[in-house]
Amino acid sequence: MLDQNSELIDWENPRDFKEKYTDEETGKTETYTQSKNRVASDAVFKINASKQKLSEKDIKNLRKLDMEIIKNSVFARHGYSFKKQTYRNFFEQTDWYIPVSNNVDSELSPMEKENVALLNRFIKYAEDKYDSFGR
Repeated sequence: MLDQNSELIDWENPRDFKEKYTDEETGKTETYTQSKNRVASDAVFKINASKQKLSEKDIKNLRKLDMEIIKNSVFARHGYSFKKQTYRNFFEQTDWYIPVSNNVDSELSPMEKENVALLNRFIKYAEDKYDSFGR
């Protein structure tokens, strides 16, 4: 599993989020854009897509980044060498990740393949939603 003592932040790809501000005196609302880094929730430490069969219920309320990490942890466990810096940063923090291959698809179990397919379906439509504190 990933190290629970580390906060998983996507430093490489900040996202722009629309924020609203309402002036209490005038009641006027303004919209502005703020750039924030995506932060994973604790769900990435609780869900292991290599050892448990996932259902829609397990992942439907997760952040997009959570689902991306859970999905890519399947590949990381098989030694996939990530090209994206974000995922390399996450998994290089662990003592079990050893990148050895550019293609590990043939090493995935049938359950892992089903979980990856399910996660891909949800990731496609997921959004990153964070409040003004980056949570």
